[in-house]
Amino acid sequence: MDNFREWLSDNLRYFMLGGAILVIVAVLFFGIRACVGGGKGASDKEKTNTVEDNSQGNDPSSPEDDGETNDGKKEEDTNPLEEGDADVAAFMQSYYKALGERDVTTLKTLVSDLSASDETRISNAKDYIEGYETGNVYTKKGLDNNSYVVYTCYNYICKGIETPVPSLGYAYVVKEEDGSFRILGAADQNTKVSEYMEGLLADADVQKLRAEVQAEYDAAQKKDSALAAFLQGLGEDASKSEGGTSLMTVTEGCNVRAAADGEADIIGGLDAGTQVEKKGQEGEWIQIEYEGQTAYVHSSLLE
Repeated sequence: MDNFREWLSDNLRYFMLGGAILVIVAVLFFGIRACVGGGKGASDKEKTNTVEDNSQGNDPSSPEDDGETNDGKKEEDTNPLEEGDADVAAFMQSYYKALGERDVTTLKTLVSDLSASDETRISNAKDYIEGYETGNVYTKKGLDNNSYVVYTCYNYICKGIETPVPSLGYAYVVKEEDGSFRILGAADQNTKVSEYMEGLLADADVQKLRAEVQAEYDAAQKKDSALAAFLQGLGEDASKSEGGTSLMTVTEGCNVRAAADGEADIIGGLDAGTQVEKKGQEGEWIQIEYEGQTAYVHSSLLE
């Protein structure tokens, strides 16, 4: 189980393509490299970061500005969360089906900018993830009339654990001229898109959805102690590292910033379920090591 957690921590963001964003979030999900990512994932989860929300839809401690969820806040009544139409829902079902089957050929037609390293990580997921179950799909308007921010409720199935894990994935989906859809796989590299998606996380309807998924996620853990042990990092070395440094778990897909400031540069992201070593703390910001450099995550997104 410890090896499973370690693998998931390192790689979940890559096969939870949509959940990573910002999730950012997501799972999350920014797309594959969003992680966030991004959603490990997103991925609210996911996220596509997945954050995100694997981004499970954990709600930050406060809907007020905590430096991570209010950037780009907008009037949500002009852009309500709506049930995705049949075409968008079918597209996301195809995406998660291909993801679960490690069908890289199909994923390349559904996600832009799928790198060789992304392909490898998706393929390696077969040792730990049995598949995905897609549920309700919701959308908000994108930056133009041919794009959407898509929120997908789904479960992922861990090998050896009976209970599915509720999660919420985020993706920026573009409608092509021929009517087909594609997930923007490198949304985290597009500042305008990533800031727009992050701003939507402050909308009350999105926070409500995230809270609902969080409740399902919590209920799943109560039902299955093995699942809870994995997700919460319980076990021999889950609560402390060898040197006594605290390990913390990402509760939803989130941004990783270069400094302890909500305006600092976003240098990456983590999906829900990722474990990180707490190196220190500056105010409400937890210091971690991210890809060899000192980085920070808001404390409301860690437990």
